[in-house]
Amino acid sequence: MRTEPQGSQKLFHRPIQQRRISYPYKSHDLWFLTESLRWGFHKNALTDLDVAKRIIDEVNREDLWREAAQEAGFTADVPSGTSRGVETFFDGVKFDPENPEAYLKSLKIKAA
Repeated sequence: MRTEPQGSQKLFHRPIQQRRISYPYKSHDLWFLTESLRWGFHKNALTDLDVAKRIIDEVNREDLWREAAQEAGFTADVPSGTSRGVETFFDGVKFDPENPEAYLKSLKIKAA
């Protein structure tokens, strides 16, 4: 008998239809690079969100993931887009990949 997660387990529980863990969502890449901007990592190479988006377009190979999934017969698990949409974190802060600047501005803790 399957039961729903309780307590802290809920933090890690995703409904079956959202378990596309290995898919290389560009929105995840953008969040990671936005965090790099937040903390001032790679200052010489990562200067702003436009650069971050260009890097993502150059290195994210979701096309290869889709091709491999197709060849393996996993067509039902292939997402229809490159974004999971707005992500809400445990503290209620939201990351909207359509507006990462708003996310950066909303953060209370940032690099000096």
